[in-house]
Amino acid sequence: MNLSRKRRRELRKLRKNAQELLDQQRVVLGHAGEVLGQAGGQARRLSDEHLMPRVDGAIEAVRPTVDRGVASARRAADTVRRATTPFVASALARTIQALDEIDNPKAAKKVRGFGERSGYLKPKKSAGGVIALGLGVVAAAGVGYALWQAFRTDDELWVAPEN
Repeated sequence: MNLSRKRRRELRKLRKNAQELLDQQRVVLGHAGEVLGQAGGQARRLSDEHLMPRVDGAIEAVRPTVDRGVASARRAADTVRRATTPFVASALARTIQALDEIDNPKAAKKVRGFGERSGYLKPKKSAGGVIALGLGVVAAAGVGYALWQAFRTDDELWVAPEN
């Protein structure tokens, strides 16, 4: 694009003025940032000196009421839990039984796991524990018999030395 010298000079002057304006705005914004930082610090200090004691006082005044409300809610939840536990456990047991009857062991296992985790059902006893206990008793009896054989006093086992 061909511009006359006059237009080029005007454009350069305009560009120079715009750059000066941007530089001035940067300086002003820098000062504004410093002022905002100082204002935030003052607001924090004023809050610590004047607002926090009032808030703490209000909290301490309300705390007993809130504590009573929380305790009351806990008691109500415990009462509801005690009253509903047999019904929920019975429903879970019937659900597991029905799932076993329709040959859906995977779903029955998941329902049983939920009931055991939530405390409504007792964990199913496995036969492995009973077998392990029986093996432990047999092993203890074997060790006891071996010790009895080792320490018994049998006159026939000893030969008197000849002089």
